[in-house]
Amino acid sequence: MKKFGLVLAAVLFLSFSAFAQYATFPKFEFNIMGGYGLAQAKGNSSYYDEWSYQLLQYVHEDTVLDMKAENAVYFTGGLSYFFHPNFGIQLGAGYFSSKMPITGTFDFTYKWTVSSTVYNEGATWGGDPSDGKISTIPIFLNLVGKFRTSMIDIFVTAGPALYMNSLEANSYIGFGDTYFYSYYIYPYTYYSQWVDAFQVDATIPKTSWTAFGGNFGLGFDIKVAPSVAITAEARYFLIPKKSLTWEWMPGAYDSIFYENFTGWEYTADDFADYQAKMTTLEVNPSFFSVAIGLRINFGAK
Repeated sequence: MKKFGLVLAAVLFLSFSAFAQYATFPKFEFNIMGGYGLAQAKGNSSYYDEWSYQLLQYVHEDTVLDMKAENAVYFTGGLSYFFHPNFGIQLGAGYFSSKMPITGTFDFTYKWTVSSTVYNEGATWGGDPSDGKISTIPIFLNLVGKFRTSMIDIFVTAGPALYMNSLEANSYIGFGDTYFYSYYIYPYTYYSQWVDAFQVDATIPKTSWTAFGGNFGLGFDIKVAPSVAITAEARYFLIPKKSLTWEWMPGAYDSIFYENFTGWEYTADDFADYQAKMTTLEVNPSFFSVAIGLRINFGAK
């Protein structure tokens, strides 16, 4: 926030300085731009459990889900009103939507009580349908400081912003299970046990939330006509972090390593205690944008 305060101070300094004085100046400026958004959103979730049962000395199961948003197209537009050749306010909005590919890794380690051998299996997954999506609509109200020349104007903007965000994701969780039974054939009792793991569907349903943050930008206009300019800017959108919870999906699953189990049914109650051991997904929706477009001036005073 210290840097954000410095940017605001720079805007005010530029606004009230006597860099340029005009007999007339445009009171209104409308701009529309498109460009590229550099995403910062990324997150990590994990699930770990350790257990034993009957002939199993121990079972360790560990899932890690890594997510990182991709860079994508960004659109923005705004209307500015100038009280002074070098000072005004700007109301603007934008749209940024990005895919968030997910990479999952699963480690499954176990040991039988009658064996000194440790068995280890692993699985990885990624790509559709193991992916996510994040989108943001910023609405910002900025102070504008502008240094005007005959051909090129340089401007700085900064101010608060309201962000309307949404995120959704789908992936898998590695989940171990076992089946044990005993049977008697005179005069002995025999035991049999299988162990394997499943890829359980997990999802973060589309979740929308609003947040207050800030934004600041730097850009320039190249005049191509008395009331028209080509405009370009770089802008950073500062958005608070958000924590989201994965939901495990009930259903019938087949085991993945040894094909020991087919169509095993799990309900939400079966997953409830295990789902609580999974960490939330904390994401930072902030992003940086570079855009170019047109600026139209009108209402000269």
